[in-house]
Amino acid sequence: MMFAIELIILFLIFSTLIFLFLNVFLYKKRMNKRIKDFLPKSHSEEIADKHKGPSLLKRTFHSVALLFKDLQFSESTEKLLLEAGSKLKTEEFFALRIICSGGLGFLLFLFNFSWYISGIAVIVGFFIPKIYIKRKRKKRLTLLSYQLVEVLGMMTNSLRAGFSFMQAIQLVGKEVPDPIGPEFERIVRQTGLGIPLEDTFEELVGRLPNKELEVVIRAILAQRKSGGNLAELLQTMEETIRGRVRILEELNTLTSQGRLSAWIITLLPIGLGLYLALVTGDYFRPMLDHPLGWTLLFVSIVSNIIGWLFIQKIIKIEV
Repeated sequence: MMFAIELIILFLIFSTLIFLFLNVFLYKKRMNKRIKDFLPKSHSEEIADKHKGPSLLKRTFHSVALLFKDLQFSESTEKLLLEAGSKLKTEEFFALRIICSGGLGFLLFLFNFSWYISGIAVIVGFFIPKIYIKRKRKKRLTLLSYQLVEVLGMMTNSLRAGFSFMQAIQLVGKEVPDPIGPEFERIVRQTGLGIPLEDTFEELVGRLPNKELEVVIRAILAQRKSGGNLAELLQTMEETIRGRVRILEELNTLTSQGRLSAWIITLLPIGLGLYLALVTGDYFRPMLDHPLGWTLLFVSIVSNIIGWLFIQKIIKIEV
């Protein structure tokens, strides 16, 4: 009992120290990045940055990624990395998954966990980078809906001020951050190379699969074929998307209780099982050693997953 309590206290202290260290480190990193973005570099600093090679950790990571360079990866993985705005290549992403999988399993093995716990950790570690990329993709596409309102207002004012359509797109590319800004800059570069604007817009919808953006692109392409006042069209779409975003925010507020209930109901059995395993190991051991205990654990895991899916289905409302 005392050993379990001491282990939990050490884990909390260690986690807190890591969090504080990473928080300070990331804060300094963000400050240095902002200073570098706003202050121009001297000629000697630019030459030093060019000659300075990557760190040892990056070189090791790239060396591991080269081992998987000749493998054929699925198009869904490439599409996921592209939509998430990640700079990783498919072989680098696969190498990252292998490193996370092996590292997490080896870490639990060093702490004398059972072989099946380490095996589960290996499987979980392999899927952690993909879950992170999916969350990053979801946040990026959600931010796109909010940025689109600002972009449409900016383009409307630019067109009424006498800008051409391409000049308005170029202005958005310079003023708006990721994800829309760099994508509009890419459109300007592609049209400058002679690629038709319709093709660049189709590629944009493929890179950023967002319903609001797709509606805007279809409306702009239709207007270019049939004619009309583009500024009024953009203003109308801005008002429509603004109302849609407001409804989505209201729905997120109304379904927040359901999302919190899903997390509590899902994590409560897991937390209770970990507590019993640490505090009263002899009482919980039959669940891991006896076939009946394995059956009960399997049924509870399946029931937990089914409950999670049902709650997600209930709180997910299409607009």
